[in-house]
Amino acid sequence: MNKYFLVLLLFCNLVFISCKKEDLNEREFEVICEASSYSDTIFYINDALTNIILPQQNLNGIFSSIPEGLALDSLTGEIDINASETGLKYRVSFTPANSNQSCQLDIVISGVNYLDKIYILDQQEQIAFPVFNGDSSGTSPCPEDDDDDDDDCKFDEDGPDGTDLSDIGIEVSASTGEIDLEQTVANNAFGINPANGSTLDVTLYYRLNDNSLRALNSLDLRLFYFETLTEVPQSLIDEVEEKNNQLLGLSNSNSYLNTRLAQDNLRVKPRPPYLIIVARLQ
Repeated sequence: MNKYFLVLLLFCNLVFISCKKEDLNEREFEVICEASSYSDTIFYINDALTNIILPQQNLNGIFSSIPEGLALDSLTGEIDINASETGLKYRVSFTPANSNQSCQLDIVISGVNYLDKIYILDQQEQIAFPVFNGDSSGTSPCPEDDDDDDDDCKFDEDGPDGTDLSDIGIEVSASTGEIDLEQTVANNAFGINPANGSTLDVTLYYRLNDNSLRALNSLDLRLFYFETLTEVPQSLIDEVEEKNNQLLGLSNSNSYLNTRLAQDNLRVKPRPPYLIIVARLQ
């Protein structure tokens, strides 16, 4: 009887110790979260070969991030800025070893994005506006002027092959990054008589007048063309909604990411943004 009692007591002690490991006290948790944070909350690409940031301290645990696109080392928390998708806000989580608790913080990799959206041309939705630094209400670092100033932002720079989007008819403002979708269609970017469901996969190269010091940046885009809204597949509409729901602070409702939704829809990637051009409402 005593033998069984000792075994039971030992088992309870082990369970208690295990639970204690998984439940850090508030102050311990705050210290760990501070140590797992980075030196700032916004980071910029540069022209250097390496552009690496690390947490404030070395910690034992697992790092993760949402949405997809951050070049994050899950063991060290090291982030390769130049290898990450730019223009997005990310939520980085750190779970200490032997704990169920997670620290969370938001960081931004500076750059440009466009909302995944359906643009109906005959409803005065002709322009796709750039979003800067993952904030749909943020301020552009690009002054609106007509001066050819080398210190200004420059959109639609030549790509590695020497071509730019204007060469295929995509109308991009060189100073603001706004894309004139109506003019793009008129420029025959989808062909003289574009077919329903036509797509264009392109890369926009650009430079920003910010702390990136005008380093060459890029963003992949996918453009679609349909004659009427009814011809847009429901599956594509659903995908646009899911893609926006995975972006921090960048959805149409400007709400923060629903983490559970993002985890349930990991098959949907936030990049490239979908610009769906519809000629007429009906």
